[in-house]
Amino acid sequence: MKRLKTKETLKSFASKLLSEIEQIYPEAKTELSNWSTAFQFLICIVLSAQTTDKQVNKITENLFKQYPTAKKLANAKYEEVEHTLQGINYFKTKAKHIVELAKLVDERYEGEPPKTLIELQTLPGVGYKTANVFLNDLYHSNQGIAVDTHVSRVAKSYGLTKETDPTKIAHDLEKLYPKDDWYKVNSLFVLYGRYILKAKKPDWEKVVLKEYLVI
Repeated sequence: MKRLKTKETLKSFASKLLSEIEQIYPEAKTELSNWSTAFQFLICIVLSAQTTDKQVNKITENLFKQYPTAKKLANAKYEEVEHTLQGINYFKTKAKHIVELAKLVDERYEGEPPKTLIELQTLPGVGYKTANVFLNDLYHSNQGIAVDTHVSRVAKSYGLTKETDPTKIAHDLEKLYPKDDWYKVNSLFVLYGRYILKAKKPDWEKVVLKEYLVI
């Protein structure tokens, strides 16, 4: 493994890594589907916590047919939403979260989710990661970097962080990357970690900059 001795060389390497991954995925975008509004997209992201996008995609078409708007979902019964969400992890907790989230979005923001990191994090089921996925995928907002299990694995594998907490990893990455690039990090690292630098059986033929891997 090549050693990166200074913060500046680490920044330079981080930029090179992002560029290499972007060549593989030049049009990286979310794999969550069935949504057509900002509110629906936020719900999809909340549901995707500790659940695969494929699992979420299986239930959201029916979910949004029944509850297409914040007002509709805000007036739903928990039990009915739970039934619709069956098939994803923690569906009972998530049903409660999205109904309560819908109530606040309807009451406070007239059905449209807010566009600031601070406001989004006041909503049930929305933390630093969820808020930044929403803001960066939809608006390239660059208010922070979202870190999930794939981003975490890629960052640690290349020595971009030694942290284990997702928010601390996010802050390490935010120090390495120019703010204008923050929106790219999640979408690119997710696809790279999901399909190439996998937790089990990485696709070594496609892994980039192998000589820099630390784990």
